Amino acid sequence: MKKYITSLAVITAFFAAFNGYGQDKKHEFSISLGGPFSFIKSTGGEYVPGNGVNAGLRYSYYLNDGLSLGIGVEYQTYNSDSKFGYLAGQYNAVDAENEAFQFRYKVTNLREEQNLGYINIPINIQFETHGTSKLYVAAGAKIGFASSGTYQSSMSNSTTSGYYPQYNVELFSPAFAGFANVDNLKAPERDLDTKVSYSATFETGLKQVIGNRNSIYIGAYIDYGLNNIQKKNENSNLVQYSPEVPVQLRYNSVFDTGIASNMRLVSYGLKLRFAIR
Repeated sequence: MKKYITSLAVITAFFAAFNGYGQDKKHEFSISLGGPFSFIKSTGGEYVPGNGVNAGLRYSYYLNDGLSLGIGVEYQTYNSDSKFGYLAGQYNAVDAENEAFQFRYKVTNLREEQNLGYINIPINIQFETHGTSKLYVAAGAKIGFASSGTYQSSMSNSTTSGYYPQYNVELFSPAFAGFANVDNLKAPERDLDTKVSYSATFETGLKQVIGNRNSIYIGAYIDYGLNNIQKKNENSNLVQYSPEVPVQLRYNSVFDTGIASNMRLVSYGLKLRFAIR
């Protein structure tokens, strides 16, 4: 993230070098930084909104002194938690000895943290008043492409067992067979795949003209996802048993199991922009 912000600063400095060369005032270039509320809204269980930031570049073409069209590129991070008090399930499996059995699991106080990074391309129209201190309103849409995604599960207790109907017995041990009772479990971080996002965006605030060509924008913004970015992969089990390595149970995302669904990206807060026109 620091490298990305540094790159934006370098590009802005490049634009500033042309500040004294009679640049056409129909064109405006700006660099922005915004946040702090940015999360994944979902259904199923309780989702806990997290924080994120965005940094970007924008080019605007002025149709007249108060109306402009803009397009840009930005990097946005999203963070959320999904919480469930109690979950349980069972399914048929085969163990390392090729014995058929029913794998059973129970988890309490499950908390899954999701972290996403998106590269967004916003397109908007902006209206601003006249003068050196201007009010502005911008609205439009943006398309976002996932650049990174991870999730990590933690729970206060995880109990796994194997029921063998041919013997009418349920095994709660040994742990090396995948059957155990574990407290305060934290699973390894894993990749989370998501789809392209489409969002509506709105921004309003104050534009202060500084000097002949420079301006600073200070405003509030909101981006709201219009589509579900969840990839349709709801056939996974929350706790995945593997006969090859039964001691290493895999904890799949609640979105991959269908326990949680309808992932939408939401971001709002304050945005600061420095512009050269």
